Amino acid sequence: MKNIEEITPFKVTTNELSLGVITALEMKNGISVKNSIYCKKQTLIASYVYDIDGGYNLVYTIIDNKGKAENFKEEDGVLPTLFFSPSLENYVSVVPYHPNKQLEISIPIFNREETKLPKGNRPFTGKFIGVSNQFSIFYDVDIWNDKEPDKLLAIEFKNNILKKKHNIKVPLPRNNKIFIQNNEIHLLSNTRTTWLHRQIDEKGKEIRRRELQASTNFYREIISLSFESNSYVLTQENGKLSIETITVDAICTSKILADIKDDLFNTWQPEKISNNTCVIRFNTEFGNGWFTIRGNEILELFYSKDVKGFKDLISGEVIEFSYSNLIISNINKTKDNGYAVVLYPVVERKEKNKEMFVFQRVLE
Repeated sequence: MKNIEEITPFKVTTNELSLGVITALEMKNGISVKNSIYCKKQTLIASYVYDIDGGYNLVYTIIDNKGKAENFKEEDGVLPTLFFSPSLENYVSVVPYHPNKQLEISIPIFNREETKLPKGNRPFTGKFIGVSNQFSIFYDVDIWNDKEPDKLLAIEFKNNILKKKHNIKVPLPRNNKIFIQNNEIHLLSNTRTTWLHRQIDEKGKEIRRRELQASTNFYREIISLSFESNSYVLTQENGKLSIETITVDAICTSKILADIKDDLFNTWQPEKISNNTCVIRFNTEFGNGWFTIRGNEILELFYSKDVKGFKDLISGEVIEFSYSNLIISNINKTKDNGYAVVLYPVVERKEKNKEMFVFQRVLE
């Protein structure tokens, strides 16, 4: 395959603040942000960049920690899903144009000289979770069918080359949250009166399980999950964020982290930025934001409610933007204890968005 071509589609400006660095990328014909991921201590963003006649190209943008941007155009493909190989090389699954078929291929983003164009597969609708042994792991929950088991896609690599895709139906119960660490895949589900913690292998086979009598029936996200050490799970009730600590002996205790006064509508998979620190984004009826947890302590909680930007409800500091309503596209690690928040402004339905922002921050 040919390597991707470098282009310069954006007007780029950078602003250094006390809390971090904001990079603004502007495209007069429009931009649609799709996804972002860690890329060798930088941020890699996939987006559609529009041309004057309404067509668009899939463009990968790399932002370094000073806000400098490099851009590369995908030769042929849409619907990008960014992921890592087990050796942490940046890969993408895309759907090349075909008049009659919609088939997905998975290819390295860079250094394609030795890559042969693969055969396409039926697109997998799940999200990239992480890597385990020689596999890149994706997971999907069908929210519309409460009888359909969860699905796992394990992309197998051998000698740093993609070998095979394994599509697996995960044994019931369904509607699991998934966590990967130290080449272990853990699942957590709610069985009404208890939580069920399972460990499976890359082919979906159960290794072990335990039932947990937690402090609440409902949980939000897995912070960490293990049979050998303490586990931490995020819960929320009536605007209060809490951490459920689970010991090796399956003893569960709850601790309130913060009270934002508003119920969360959604939370997203935590982004791990060091061994015991992760960043979680959320939204509510009144805005959106993110918070950072280290162990069972909350370090910061940025919320867009009542400010033009995001206010840390713990320190009172504000990240100011020129727009009052911003959507968080994604949050990704940049380095140990560093992360990037990719955002874009809300526009009228018939208009194309023309800017995206990348806010980068490093914690001490």
